[in-house]
Amino acid sequence: MKNNKNILAIDIGGTKIASGIVELGKDSYQIYDYQKIETPKSKEGVIQKLIELIVYYEKNSGFDRVGVATLGRIDRKRGIVIKAANIKGWENVNLKKIIKEAAGKNVEIDNDVKCFALAENKFGKSKKYQDAIYLAIGTGIGGAIKVGGELYRGADNIAGEFGHMIITSGGKKCGCGNRGCWQQYASGKAIEKLYYEFYGNKKKAKDIATDSIKGIKQDKKVIKKSASYLAIGLVNIINTVNPEIIIVGGSVVKQKEILDLAVKEVIKKALIPGRKTKIVRSDLGDEATLIGAAMLEEK
Repeated sequence: MKNNKNILAIDIGGTKIASGIVELGKDSYQIYDYQKIETPKSKEGVIQKLIELIVYYEKNSGFDRVGVATLGRIDRKRGIVIKAANIKGWENVNLKKIIKEAAGKNVEIDNDVKCFALAENKFGKSKKYQDAIYLAIGTGIGGAIKVGGELYRGADNIAGEFGHMIITSGGKKCGCGNRGCWQQYASGKAIEKLYYEFYGNKKKAKDIATDSIKGIKQDKKVIKKSASYLAIGLVNIINTVNPEIIIVGGSVVKQKEILDLAVKEVIKKALIPGRKTKIVRSDLGDEATLIGAAMLEEK
């Protein structure tokens, strides 16, 4: 792995853009000057913020190359975002070209959960397993698959898009254009929408989770329902792929209640072989995707 010092890593999510200077060692990593900002609502706003971040880091830290993790379907070879559901206009964006022109350095782009998986596979709980599933449950639900020790990408680099499994025929409309996708029922946005459907009030997912733990009944009802939807997707994955381990990260599982409730449901519903699958939270947390972005190599 070349130029392991001063890698500018950027993680573009549906809710936040995280960034930092990453230094990679053989068995370790360090992140300096970590920042997190709210994701602008439009493609133009996101590009402007990315350029501002590049200018900032060039002035204050310096960097040798850039690794970018972004939500959506990615053409890795060309560095183009083909399509993403949670940022308006975030499709057919030549992100590699835009950032390379702004930074004047080598740039590599990949899907955010693929980057999450790269980091977890090297530094996290899944490194000793040959077959693993990675899930990032935040604004939406993204996924990645490791088979035989290698990241499995599929024919179009979209393998692992578990958030778009259809779990309810004719269900809620998803940003991808389909209805009934898993992420419309078990993501952070889904939790907020469910709360609104139940009570007619708006509330942030993190606050719903916090108040559920405090024992507030209406919040517990929402979290329990969301956990049941989360369990449906996990059971589908286990019964289909039968991985040794599932690593779960993202804002929705920072507080462990929803995942714990879902795992209890999974044990009841999964096929007997599936019960051997371990379901654990990521130890790397929000840093995982940045680390994976820094690990991206030229293709």
